[in-house]
Amino acid sequence: MNKLSLTSNVAGLGAAGKGAAKGAALADITNQKKGGIEKSKSLKAKETAVVPKKSCDPMVIDEDVKWEDIDASDYDDPQAVSDYVNEIYEHLMIKEKKDKITPNYLEKQTDINEKMRSILVDWLVEVHRMFKLIPETLFLSVNIIDRYLSLKNVPRDKLQLVGITSMLIASKYEEIYAPESNDFVYISDGAFTKDQILAMEQQILNTLNFNLLHPSPLHFLRRYSKAAGSDYTIHTLCKYLIELMLLDVGFLKFNASEIAAGAVFLARAMTQKSAFWSGTLEHYSTYSAAHVQPIAHEMNEFLKKSQKSSLKALKKKYASSKFGEVSELPVVDL
Repeated sequence: MNKLSLTSNVAGLGAAGKGAAKGAALADITNQKKGGIEKSKSLKAKETAVVPKKSCDPMVIDEDVKWEDIDASDYDDPQAVSDYVNEIYEHLMIKEKKDKITPNYLEKQTDINEKMRSILVDWLVEVHRMFKLIPETLFLSVNIIDRYLSLKNVPRDKLQLVGITSMLIASKYEEIYAPESNDFVYISDGAFTKDQILAMEQQILNTLNFNLLHPSPLHFLRRYSKAAGSDYTIHTLCKYLIELMLLDVGFLKFNASEIAAGAVFLARAMTQKSAFWSGTLEHYSTYSAAHVQPIAHEMNEFLKKSQKSSLKALKKKYASSKFGEVSELPVVDL
């Protein structure tokens, strides 16, 4: 593995190196009969695809909206947890609001700024790619960085240490085979010792009270892509868009579910789909097209801006054939 360098136009951003929820394990589902009443899986699978919203549905926003039951074909699959999936996402939407970070938290920092954070995240994208980590690890890494920086004042020469330690913690949480602390010593060209990384790990975990679970746009995107019937290109383009938004701290003003919804809206526009939003998407996201369009517009403006940015890690990553070269798709006007 080649070493990566964290370069910056800002003097003293930290020592430069050289050369960069997985879904929680599903519980076994046991069908239980209570009071002689049991849901019929076969009948559910045969229900009509388009039905009106019911007021008892926890995801209801408009009873007049027509939507398709995207779980109808999955009721016989215990791994799809179709009986509980809506409640799971309802919980995630509550959780994302509870743990929301203020986008202007960097104003409290005396030695680092938004540009330094962007450079760090761009470098971590390369580290993430070099270690071949899963997407959830990247989102959790950045979330840990933001939450820690919102609570602790960090000097610029320790910002890279916070970054690699956050990725170490996220890897332990998300990965089956996580990189070791020595791997992060190597990837940063020995800028920090193993003892420094372990000490920072303890400090971060204590500061966050070991609260690591946080919904990311990726969690919601998988649900929304299913609701949109997205093909590989659209889903991959959405992944590029939500990862790109990690570079701008300003997007913390939106909930993770809103970022995911905006990505679907923008990706459908970029691939020239006739309908950018639908009743099914509105039902499962709880967001109307009028709510999502301004978010997608802001994401689109940042996408245009990123074309001229020197931070190219994500554009390079998604320009590969593995990701369908989606970062090369032309931008649109919304």
